[in-house]
Amino acid sequence: MSDICFPILGTNIPPAIGRHKVLGKMKASLTKPLPDHLQVTGARFAGKTVVLHELVNILSQDKNTYISVLIWDLGHKTPATDEQFLSAFAKKLASGLAENYPDYAELLQTSKDDLYADITDVLEMLKEEKKRVLMIMDGFDKPLENGKLTRHLWDQLRELAQLSSLRLVTASRRRLRELIRNPQAQTSDFWNIFNSEPVHIGCFDGNDLNELLKKLPDMKFDQGAKTELWNESNGYPVLLLGILNTLGNTSSNGNVSSKDVCDAAILALAVLRDQLESLWSDCPASSKDLFLRIIDENTISRSRIAQSDIDHLIEKGFIAQAGNNLQGPCRLLINYLKDQPNEGNALMRLFGTPDNYLSNMKSVFERRIDHITGIDPELKRYLERAIGDLPSYPNVFMTNIRGIVDRVFELIWAVELPDKRIPTDWLGYWQANNENITSLTSGLPQGGKRVYLLKLMTGTENSSPRALKISKTTFYLVNSAQSFGDFGQHQNGAIIDRGTAYAIFLLCLELVVTVTKELN
Repeated sequence: MSDICFPILGTNIPPAIGRHKVLGKMKASLTKPLPDHLQVTGARFAGKTVVLHELVNILSQDKNTYISVLIWDLGHKTPATDEQFLSAFAKKLASGLAENYPDYAELLQTSKDDLYADITDVLEMLKEEKKRVLMIMDGFDKPLENGKLTRHLWDQLRELAQLSSLRLVTASRRRLRELIRNPQAQTSDFWNIFNSEPVHIGCFDGNDLNELLKKLPDMKFDQGAKTELWNESNGYPVLLLGILNTLGNTSSNGNVSSKDVCDAAILALAVLRDQLESLWSDCPASSKDLFLRIIDENTISRSRIAQSDIDHLIEKGFIAQAGNNLQGPCRLLINYLKDQPNEGNALMRLFGTPDNYLSNMKSVFERRIDHITGIDPELKRYLERAIGDLPSYPNVFMTNIRGIVDRVFELIWAVELPDKRIPTDWLGYWQANNENITSLTSGLPQGGKRVYLLKLMTGTENSSPRALKISKTTFYLVNSAQSFGDFGQHQNGAIIDRGTAYAIFLLCLELVVTVTKELN
């Protein structure tokens, strides 16, 4: 039997098998009298794209609900600016209208002066005709990663989405609010239009497994074999399908036993190693620690364990949950980790080569974040996003430093200057000491001028400190972080070394540590 029975990777989108429950849920939300806007989430290799293409097939059969169902792959040719996003949006919308609404399509294709206004006009006309278009935006994480798309764009999309003629579906690895990089973009109401409960695409269930096994009619799986399929993969698509493909290539037709499945899983590990490595790397250090603990203890109670750590493991099929207990560690992952350098081994194995250093320092920093008692939740989220970009995307990381610095200043001002103004006696004192206060007389400064204010507040050669809590150390940390944040916004093609990016991240991390201690 060929290993393409269940295609895993490649340029073609394979047909969906099973998934009736999640498809039914999405169809119900999108075909009711007032359809929802949906956000779809799922870890990498979960099959989000496969499910979305099947959704297109299902909804395209009924033109009474949607005159066009479009899927837009944002993971490739990702728009980097507001203008590029709107242009690609209009082009995709025009492609869906070209056959039955050529005049509308031509308006979008030839628009020059005000593309947003023309998109609005087309959707307004469709609204008048009581017609509706569904736009499915796959890979929505990608345009959010660079932090360059502004609040203005998201506000425009919100206005479009309020029209009854347009429904939106986004697909990403995490919830949308967890992905937003641009601090100003976070304040847009666009993120509030979606159904508050994302549709999650994760592990196959028992019904899905039965549908999969129907594709192998010459092989009869006894109950023990089915149990071992779950033990090896917990039903995570890329892992389960990898084992089934191996069985298809190695087993003779007939009965399949539990031993056959275990033997196939050992062989499949060689094929699935890269996928397991990527999925494991996507887990934060605290989730990895939880998985290792479950291996040691077999079953543990979920009480007093952070929900986010549990979610990272369950969504990837690394563990299962039964009632209040976490159990069933994925055997494929266990066997993969046996071949990896263990975090309890010597430092040489962790940091003995440049590649090892770059791979393993990430976990060190993740643990350092967890050390910060009383950290502001928004600052923690910024740090987690930033370390998520390293070591692979140092240039993307640099664009996000500005958000960390902005939040640090917000917290400092809230404590040191709660009235959001500089006390007049401070200004008089500094002026008497020959400090330059020209940039401070019109209210709280912005950008780099904030750093100068903090310099004065923490003391200079001529003036004693006025800040109650913030120290001179914090000033120097903020000063450096502000400079790197400015550089991150204007890189002009600069190549950022991955080791340098780690050093800059450590600076930002210790800035947060210091500010948190001082303000608390």
